[in-house]
Amino acid sequence: MSKETKNDLQSSKANVDEVIDSVKKLPREEQEMAISKLEMYSGPIPHPDILKKYDELDPGAAKLIIENGVKESEHRRKLEVQAMNYTARDSRRREWMGFFLGIIIILVGALLIYLGHTITGTVLSGISAVSLFVGNSSEEDKSEKKEDKNS
Repeated sequence: MSKETKNDLQSSKANVDEVIDSVKKLPREEQEMAISKLEMYSGPIPHPDILKKYDELDPGAAKLIIENGVKESEHRRKLEVQAMNYTARDSRRREWMGFFLGIIIILVGALLIYLGHTITGTVLSGISAVSLFVGNSSEEDKSEKKEDKNS
C-alpha cells in the first residue's frame, strides 16, 4: 500500500472520528436523528445516488464518470509500475557503479603499494575492499525495512 493511500485512510479515519465525537455531544434525540441520516462514502467515483442525479441531468453522464474513474485507476497503476521499474533500474545502476568505483580504488591502492606507499595503499585498498564486500544499505532501504515491520 502506498504512503499516499495510507495517509488518505488515516485522514478519513480522523474525519470519521471527528464526526462521531460531534454526534456524541448532541442530545439523545438529535443523536438518533443524526445517526439515522449519517451516510459515508469513499471511492474514486461518486456515490450511486449522486451518479443517478447526474444521469437525470444528462443521460449517459454516469457511465462517462464511471469510465473516467476506471481509466484514471488504470493510468495510476501504470505510473506506479513505471516508478517501481525506474527505482529498480536506478538501484542496479548504483550498485554497478559502486562496484566499479571500488575496483578502481583497490587498483589505485595496489599501485600505491607497488610504488612504495605501503600504508596509504593498504588503507585505501582495505577500506574499499571492506565497503565492496560488506556493503552498506542506503537510507531508502532502511526506511523500507521500517515500513515493512510497521505493516
